[in-house]
Formats: sequence, structure tokens, C-alpha cells
Amino acid sequence: MQNSETNEQDVIAPGAMASGASYSNRINPCGNTAGETTTIILHTTEGGNQAESHKRYSRNSSHVHEAMRLLATYEYRPIRLAESAIPLNIIGFKQGDPLLVLVISARKPVPSAARLHEDFKESVECLCHMAAGMRYRIMIWVHSPACGWRYYTVYPGGLAYDLKFPGSLEH
Repeated sequence: MQNSETNEQDVIAPGAMASGASYSNRINPCGNTAGETTTIILHTTEGGNQAESHKRYSRNSSHVHEAMRLLATYEYRPIRLAESAIPLNIIGFKQGDPLLVLVISARKPVPSAARLHEDFKESVECLCHMAAGMRYRIMIWVHSPACGWRYYTVYPGGLAYDLKFPGSLEH
């Protein structure tokens, strides 16, 4: 039988952790107690290469959830995508009108489609390429402190500011 008391040597000293946190007061378990299981989650890229896993990230922010609430008010069924290989955060389903949305939270002002393309070139060009082969509507919703929300529709040839938004969701 293992000793279940906590000793000073059982406490992990502050330092770097796998989660990226810099300090820990976590206690190293001496062993599993009855009914307990240990779960280890490794975040890797396709093929199991952990060295490149920093390129994939979860796009979970308050702005994404705000966008989902807006879609729900217009009778869409929003689904959030986490760690997607394509630059999309939300898929909104509505009878006959699916909508793909990339939500961007920018620190710098993004007042125009040209600036959006300049600052987020890779994502914009990927979505423009997707728009050429899809019949679904693709949009980029950008929030910046200086400009607030800006809504752009993605076309095969580029972006256009949606002047009718959110009325364009009422189809």
C-alpha cells in the first residue's frame, strides 16, 4: 500500500510546464487512488509532429462567441470550429443559406478591405480561393478597438465591404 501523505518533496518547484504556464503549485501524485485515472492530452499536428504544433491554435475568443450569438438571432445554427486547418471560426447553418465566417480580432484598425488583405493576406487569399470553388457564402468579420465591427463578403476576386449587414443575413 502506498503512502497517501503529502511531503515537501512531492510538491513541484515553480518552473515551466507543458501547458505554457510559468509556475505551478501542483502536487505530484504518489500513485492513482481507487477510481482515479490519469489523462494525458498531447496537442500535435497531423503526423504527430509536436515541434510544429505551435502553428495550430484555438480560435476561441469573446468575439467569436459574440458572432455566434448574432448568427443565432438571425435563425442560423452556428457551429464553432476549433483548430481548423482552414481559416474559419464558424459555420452557420440555415435552410438554403449556409454561411462560413472567419472572425478576426485585430489590435490595429482595419478600416478597409485593402488593409484587411494587407494585414491578413494568407487567410484572405485562402478564403478567396475557396470562394471560387464553393457555392456557399463566405464572410470575414473583423473587430478592432478603433473601428469596431466591420463585415466583408469574400468573392473569388477579392473582398467587398457588406453595406447591408446585418440585413444581408435575413434572406
